[in-house]
Formats: sequence, C-alpha cells, structure tokens
Amino acid sequence: MSGEIPLLGGLSEIADNYDAFIIDIFGVVHNGIELFPDTIETFQSLKEAGIQTCLLSNSPRRINGAMGQMEIMGLPRDAYDHAVTSGESAYETLKDRGGDLGDDCWFIGNDYVSEITQGIGLNIVSEPEQASFILNSIPGTEKSEVKTLKAQLQIAADKDLPMICANPDLVVNIGAHQYECAGTFAALYEEMGGRVIYHGKPYAPVYERCHDLLGRPDKSKILAIGDAFHTDIAGANAFGIDSILNLTGIHWEEIAMDHAPTEADFPKLQKLIATKEHKPNFAMGGFRW
Repeated sequence: MSGEIPLLGGLSEIADNYDAFIIDIFGVVHNGIELFPDTIETFQSLKEAGIQTCLLSNSPRRINGAMGQMEIMGLPRDAYDHAVTSGESAYETLKDRGGDLGDDCWFIGNDYVSEITQGIGLNIVSEPEQASFILNSIPGTEKSEVKTLKAQLQIAADKDLPMICANPDLVVNIGAHQYECAGTFAALYEEMGGRVIYHGKPYAPVYERCHDLLGRPDKSKILAIGDAFHTDIAGANAFGIDSILNLTGIHWEEIAMDHAPTEADFPKLQKLIATKEHKPNFAMGGFRW
C-alpha cells in the first residue's frame, strides 16, 4: 500500500463496501472510563445498515466481564452482534491445558481480571519460585511495580517457566493516562530468554474466531477498526482484511497538532504511517457514522 491514507469523516463513507466490522474496544468504543460520545449512535447506524459487528479486544478479562463493563458504561449487549476477548482465548487454553503447564500458576494481574483463573483447578502462587508457569494478565489499569517485576521475571526466565500472555497490548489509555500492559512485560520476558504464548491480536486464532461468529463472510467484505498499529492494524493485515486506524487512541499524541492538541495533524499522520510496517486502508478521528 502506498500514497496517502484517506481520512474518513465517518463510517457511512465506506460502509456500503462491507458486510461485517471487527471493532476494537479500548480506544474505539470507550476510553477505559466512559463511552466515546458517538458510540451508541454509531452501533445503531451499523445495525440499520445491516452490517454485522464483532467486538475484538485484547482485554485479559473473559467475555462476560468485558461486556458487563461496557454495559455499566451504557452500551447494551444487543448493540453489537458478537464479542471475542484475548482473556477468553487464554481461559480456554488454560481450561484444557496439558501437563506441560502444570497447575501452579504465578498470576501477574489484579482482582479486576482474576476471573480468568477461576474454576479451572489452578493453584495460584505469589512468586515464580513456586510456579510451573506464568499467567501474565496485566490489564493496564494502574502503574506496575516495574523494578520488582523485572527481578521476578528474571527468576522465572532462569527457571524456563512458560508464560501465557492474556493481553498482547503494549500500552492502553485509561482516560487521560497511558499505562503499560501485559504485552510490554511479555516482550521483556522474551528479551530475557523466556518463552511466551500470546492470546489476542495480532495473532490469527482470535480473528478466526471472529470470522466464524460472523458466518465466515468473504474477507474482502470485512473491515477492522482499531487504534494500535502493533495489534489492530498488524492483525488485520495478516488476516487479509481491510482496516481503519482510529486516531483517538494510543497514537494521538504523535499526530495531534502542536498549536491545537485536540485536532489531528494530517501531515504528521501520514509521516507516522510511512514509518510503520503495517498500514491501514483508512484513518478516522473517532468512532462515528
């Protein structure tokens, strides 16, 4: 793909070309605290246009928890058709785990995402010395104790503990703040020589799951929307579907106008896209119809 990426004013400009949308949650539907202003109206317009929707999130939560969070924010579950989370994918793997992982799980996360560990016979331990594997579910909702965590990860790497990463995102925006997610520490663990098994975007299994739920339409009729090159755009490119980079997400500070920080700088955007290996088909300043 070469040349300038078109900047859309809304999804209605290209909706007639697609039968199904795969939609990221954090940075598209909401900011971690509240829905973006046009979210509900946009989902209503997609339904009226006969376009199927599947939410696809790298949330380390199970589907019911992630969808319940949006319901509290005001988005009813019948606003969209399907949902897939990286946490649910990791849960399915852990539920059916073989002897290679064992049962002694060093869980890196918090109570907010602990549903992924429940009801599947795990023995949750507090230190890598006691573990047979790592479940990395850092959700990016708070600052991590990086110095302590690095030291523990080195111990785990020396023990050759496999890591299940339930959230491949590197960072996430929660309101006006940005936090490191599980993917950042999974990448660090790999640098230490550790083994990581990722669940979520940009890896194919979650896209295959979305494809199945959508009734396996032709890939030329599927459009993905997300705010991250590393996961959303890379995953769409690899799966062979079109994509929109939503600007009001983790890359916003890189493309905002210097003199008007609430507005996108189109030349900055094009320069940023030119530096990336994975390219979107379109860009859009907010999830709107």
